[in-house]
Order: sequence, then C-alpha cells, then structure tokens
Amino acid sequence: MMDPSRPATGGVDIFGLSQRRMQWLEQREQALASNIANADTPDYVASDMTPFESALAEFDVGLTTTSSRHIPMAAKRRARTESSDGEHSPDGNGVSLETQMQLVAETSDQQRLATSVYSTYRTMVNNVLGK
Repeated sequence: MMDPSRPATGGVDIFGLSQRRMQWLEQREQALASNIANADTPDYVASDMTPFESALAEFDVGLTTTSSRHIPMAAKRRARTESSDGEHSPDGNGVSLETQMQLVAETSDQQRLATSVYSTYRTMVNNVLGK
C-alpha cells in the first residue's frame, strides 16, 4: 500500500509537509492560548508542543554529506532547550506571560513563513503546468 504522504516519485511531498507544519502550529497556538488563559489558575503548569522536527522523521528527509569537507549532520544538530527560570506565583502557577507572548509571536512568524513557502511552491508548480 502506498503512503499518501510520499509522492510516487520518491521525493518529499512539500504540500503534505506544509499541511503538517500548519496543523502543528495551530495546535501549538491553542496550547499557548490555554497557557495564557490559565495564567491565574492555581497550580497550573504551562504546556507546549513537542518539537516539530520529531514529526519530520516519517518524511525521511535526511541529508547526505557528499564531501569530506562537509560538516557532519550530528555536529550541526543541536536540540533546542527551553530554560525555566523556576519562578512561580504564590499560588503555584508557573505561567510567565512574557514567555508565552514571545512563543505566540514566534509561532505567528512561523505560520507566515510556512504560508509563504506553500504559496511560492504552488506558484512554481502552476508555472510549470502553464496555469
């Protein structure tokens, strides 16, 4: 059975990847909105989505080094870690509104980029098809 997320040519399905990215960003936006809405809830702990890179594993978009002068992939990848300042309000709430608003702005930027990439790729496909 053929996987619908992979094109028959063996390449990467840019449209499918864009759709997954936008879905992930939408879910992250909902999680961040929930964090902000519960900023005054006692003992509430902020949540966030697992990194999108883990969803890329199914697309098998690994890079190959073709020269000994290339930097190995393991050396280039660095996990992004969120630092926790450990501050909690007296009621045990650990939501930092400043951090949450920064994450919302970052997510919005990522949505604009994903939409731009999708639109550009769609325009390129339409140009090739003569539409």
